[in-house]
Amino acid sequence: MAIEYIDQAPTLAEYKEMRRAVNFMVLSDRIASNALNNAFHITTVRDNGRAIGMIRVLSDGSYANFITDVMVIPEYQRQGIGKEMMRRTVDYMKSTLQPGETIVLYLMSAIGKEEFYKQFGFKARPNEVWGAGMSQWISS
Repeated sequence: MAIEYIDQAPTLAEYKEMRRAVNFMVLSDRIASNALNNAFHITTVRDNGRAIGMIRVLSDGSYANFITDVMVIPEYQRQGIGKEMMRRTVDYMKSTLQPGETIVLYLMSAIGKEEFYKQFGFKARPNEVWGAGMSQWISS
């Protein structure tokens, strides 16, 4: 294996294929393209040029940041690739700060993956301070 972590988006076709491989929702080309083009930060993981994983950050350019599309295709899972993507992403977000600044990183964990994110300092909701995270899917 020649695993590389590249701070660049995958191609549209690669993104859609990785989403399919990990059973994420199918996106239209328009929506998928916007997801890639409007991200604050993306890391794509490649093995000998093949896109095998990625992580994406959305941001308001201020304090609110959302980690999404954390995915590693099945044959590469449980090899530390997801951990390295998360470590690099958290480090990158820290690098955007000036002295004394604070930002928040949000994410929505898949069921059963909460412990994975806790190792990076994420806290489950609800808890004694914060209410439940909430979401709503809207379809045409």
